[in-house]
This record gives sequence, structure tokens and C-alpha cells, in this order.
Amino acid sequence: MTRPANLTASRLALHVTFALLVAIALGTTIPLIGGQINLKTAIATAPWADYPTTDAMVFWGTRIPRVLLALLVGGALAVAGLAFQAVLRNPLAEPYVLGISSGASLGKMLAALAGLQAAATAPYLSPVLCFAGSLLPLTVLQVMAARTRRFSAVSLLLAGVMLNVIITSFMLLLQFFADFTRVQQMYVWALGGLDIVGYGQLAVVAPIVAVAGIVLFFQTRAMNLLSLDPATAAHLGLDVSRAVQRIMLAAAVLTSAVVAVSGPIGFVGLVVPHALRLMFGADNRLLLPLSLIWGGVFLLACDFLGWRGLELLAAAGAPIRQTSEIPVGIITALIGGPVFMVLLLRSARR
Repeated sequence: MTRPANLTASRLALHVTFALLVAIALGTTIPLIGGQINLKTAIATAPWADYPTTDAMVFWGTRIPRVLLALLVGGALAVAGLAFQAVLRNPLAEPYVLGISSGASLGKMLAALAGLQAAATAPYLSPVLCFAGSLLPLTVLQVMAARTRRFSAVSLLLAGVMLNVIITSFMLLLQFFADFTRVQQMYVWALGGLDIVGYGQLAVVAPIVAVAGIVLFFQTRAMNLLSLDPATAAHLGLDVSRAVQRIMLAAAVLTSAVVAVSGPIGFVGLVVPHALRLMFGADNRLLLPLSLIWGGVFLLACDFLGWRGLELLAAAGAPIRQTSEIPVGIITALIGGPVFMVLLLRSARR
């Protein structure tokens, strides 16, 4: 399905360096543009100190955390998508295909409907409830796999689609009976966004993403074998059942962690790994670090367009309705769909 990996160490280093330069350029541009703030005063203030001015609070308290969150969420979604595509042997798989995102969204919705989002422990409680919600579809899939005594990627994929439908229907039922204000809040969150204040949520989510990412990094050889065929992987000495469980659990943790903060953002875990696979081959040992970096760059660029796109268009005289920002989930869908079609056409020509 894909050509062998031929990315040498020097080309990998060059590619990673270029991606880091793009990330640094975007990461330094986004906090500096837009808004009427005194950048000299804001930058001169230490980020860990009490913010003496509004400029410092806006710069260090909202814009810098937004950049870091975009890099974290984009990288986590791309790596999770890479893991799901390797296990299911399907380049169209993404973190949401198995119902993991729907389960995490259900936990977030239950927290909002119960009024727990206003609590002082909300930055810590929301990820915990998302983790609990993501365990529901994962447990169901594991039970089904244990009952069949044989790993089937197609069965797992179809079961995940059905779980998505069931959980989404249940969430719609909860919204139907819920208060209008809370339903509106959940609707805005479901569009996907990176609007946070402070570093509390980052401090909770970042260690979880780091641990799950390290686990997946040490499973890249197993991912390569599973990408071929489960039977072949078993003949080569891989414990297929345990490897699939470890990879699926780590990818589910990545997905639920970032969904708790940013909401369900699509196409990052689909487009980025597939694009890198078309360019550099199918070796997951190389694709995982590339997906981590380019996933963050991709989401950071989309956030740049959504955050300041309307402002720049309005300043240019475009006849549009001025709002605060376009949710990044909409930007990723608008960009990801056409890009994915172009990649398919290029692959067909090759």
C-alpha cells in the first residue's frame, strides 16, 4: 500500500529541523500579533511572576498557553491517528473511529450538565471524567476481542463505528432534556477550540500525553509488524493481543487527554500521518516523531488562521461579520478535507 521508508538520518534531521523552525515561527508570531497590548511591558514580565499589568496577563496568561496547547493537542492527535492506522491497517482510521472521542465527550458533557465545570477543581476534574468516558468504548472493544479469541481489524473498526453512533445518540438525548445555556456551552465546545487561560490544564494534560507518547514510541516495532498482517506478526514472535491492547490504550489516553481540553478536533489524526506516510514511507519508527512535530505545526497553523483570519480579512476591507475567532475544529475540517483529496490524487498518479 505504501512504498518502503527511505528517509535517511540526515534527511530526518533536516526535516525535523525545518518543522521546528516553522513551529517556532508560528509560536512567536501568534502571541505578538493582534490586540492593543504593550509587548515591551508584557515580555519584560517573568512568566512565573504575578502579572502586574493587563498586557502581561494577556500575553503570558492566554496567548503563550494557547500556542503550547496547539502544539500539544496537534502532536497527540497525529500520534494517536498513526497508532490507530497501524493497528487497523487502514490509512483512513483516526482517533475518533473507535468511539474513544465520543466516550471522552460524554464524560465532558456529564460534567457540564451536573454543573461541575464551575467548581474550583474543574481543570483537574474534566480530564478525569473524559478518561473515564473513554474507558467505556475501550472496555467494550476489549471484551469483544476477548470473546472472539481472534484479533480482527475489520470487526474492531465496525464495532467502533457502532459505538460512536450509540454514544452520540445518548449525548443528543441528554442535550434534548438539558438546560439551553448548558447545551449552548457544549455546542461551542464540540466545535473544537484552544481558548484557555493559564497553565493549569496544560500542567494536568501534558504529563499524561508525554507518558502515553513514550509508550507508543516503544511500540513502533510492533506497529510496523501489525501494519503488515496480524498472522505475520504472530509468526515473527509478536504477542498480537497484548501489543494491540497496549497500543490502543495508549492512543485512547492521548485522545481523551486532549479532548478534555480542546474538544473533538478532527482531521489532524487523519491527514498528518497519511501525508507523512505518502512522503516518507511506512516505517513507524520515523513516522511517530514526525507526526508528533508536524501534527503540532498543522494545528498551530490552523489556529493561526482561525484566531486572526477574520481580523486580517476585516482589516483588509472584506465584507464579513466580525467575531472573536473561528473554532479551530472548523478550520481543520476545511483544510483537511481538500488536502486529503489532493494527497489521494498524487498517490494515484505515482
